[in-house]
Amino acid sequence: MVRTLLIWGMLVGIVAGLLAFGFARIFGETQVDRAITFEDQMDRAKGESPGPELVSREVQSGVGLLTGVVVYGTALGGLFSLAFAFAYQRVGTASPRLTAALLAGAGFLSLVLVPQLKYPPNPPSVGRPETIAF
Repeated sequence: MVRTLLIWGMLVGIVAGLLAFGFARIFGETQVDRAITFEDQMDRAKGESPGPELVSREVQSGVGLLTGVVVYGTALGGLFSLAFAFAYQRVGTASPRLTAALLAGAGFLSLVLVPQLKYPPNPPSVGRPETIAF
C-alpha cells in the first residue's frame, strides 16, 4: 500500500509541478524580466557594467524553471504520500479525506504560513550589499 501511495503521490507532484511551471512562466517570468531590466538600468545609471551572465535567461526561464518545479513537486508529493501513509489510522479514526486535509493544513502552516510571518519578504540585504555580514 505504501509503494502505491508513494507512486501516486509522486505522479500528482509531477502534475502539480507542471501546473506551477505554467503559472510561473505566464505570470512570474514577466516580473523577473522587469526586475532584471530595472537593475540593469540602475547599474548603467551608476556607470557600472553588469556582471557576467553564467546561465542565460532563456535557460533559466525555460528548462531550468521546469526542472526545478517538477523535481520539487515530485519530492513534495512523495513526502506527503509517505506522511499520509504513516498518519492514516494512527492519529485517529478520521476518514482518509480528513486525514489528508489535516496533513495538508499542517504542512501549509509549517512550510508556508509561519515562515512568511517570521521572515520579511524583502530581507535587508536585498539591494544593499553592505548589510550582509559574515
